[in-house]
Amino acid sequence: MLAPAAQAAGDTSSTSASAQSIELLSEAAAAVRKVTYRGTIVYLRSGDVDTVQVVHRLHDGLEQERLVSQSGEAREVIRKGDEVTSILPERRLVLISEHSPKTLLGSVAHFSPDQLKRYYHVTLDGKTRFAGRTCRIISIKPADQFRYGYRMLVDTKTDLPLKLSLRYEGDRLEQLMFTDVAFPKSVPDEAFVPSYDVRGFKVVRHQSVHMADSDEDSSARDDWRIDNLPPGFRLAENGVRQVTADASVRQMLFTDGVATVSAFIAPAGLRAPLNGPTRMGAVNAFGSVTGHSQITVVGEVPAVTARRIAKNLVQAKNDRSAANQDEAKTGS
Repeated sequence: MLAPAAQAAGDTSSTSASAQSIELLSEAAAAVRKVTYRGTIVYLRSGDVDTVQVVHRLHDGLEQERLVSQSGEAREVIRKGDEVTSILPERRLVLISEHSPKTLLGSVAHFSPDQLKRYYHVTLDGKTRFAGRTCRIISIKPADQFRYGYRMLVDTKTDLPLKLSLRYEGDRLEQLMFTDVAFPKSVPDEAFVPSYDVRGFKVVRHQSVHMADSDEDSSARDDWRIDNLPPGFRLAENGVRQVTADASVRQMLFTDGVATVSAFIAPAGLRAPLNGPTRMGAVNAFGSVTGHSQITVVGEVPAVTARRIAKNLVQAKNDRSAANQDEAKTGS
């Protein structure tokens, strides 16, 4: 048994190591947004391998990025701030949206070191060499079954993650790695110009989600609420997107500071119904039809998390109607 002084020293050392690992993770999250780099990234998902050339910079306070696929269907993605333009030349199609593409590297930029302390164990596991550079190893292990874990190799000079794995119960679900990377002092504007002539292409602009900011919007926003969220998750965004002249889709975003989950509530029949679970790689979805609404919950989280959120979304006005009926019966 440890003497009190020795045990206290051990506790202090453990706390210091945890604080150091959290600080490094915070620096890695900042590096994903701020560092200027270009290179080649390989994605491994569900047995598929995708290779992408990437160039990235932060210029005049605006984050810019260009991704060009090197395998599979030709695709080019150009991001400037919050606007993302995806060019699909084989389909002669341009998609414009106001959200960042979902990638493992991009997810690190949104990590909240303060929030993850309670539901993840973050440790430094030494150093290694990768892509010709010295990296520190960070392990992020979940405290329960409601979230995935991560293992990343972080460049010691720039703090940029050069290899990142998504894990669950010992299995690797997805992996991203730079096969080559350079850190130039600057990148010219021409590096972010599309390589395709898109004249004559069909352009589709996805409508952004309208966040409630007025009394009327707040009333509509409260039509749906969530009970019994998985531990650590909170509602981060709640808004509406108009998809047709007569139909809108409510979108709710939940996060635990690392993982994010989206819930979509649409009129039943708007699209092919989804009932029960479905999975694509690390992404799990769960669908159910409640009354006249189709609920779809999707995210890079375990199936149990998607199911729990979907099953606990409640239409508040129905609750109020039931409460009013109970009150009327009691008073009669």
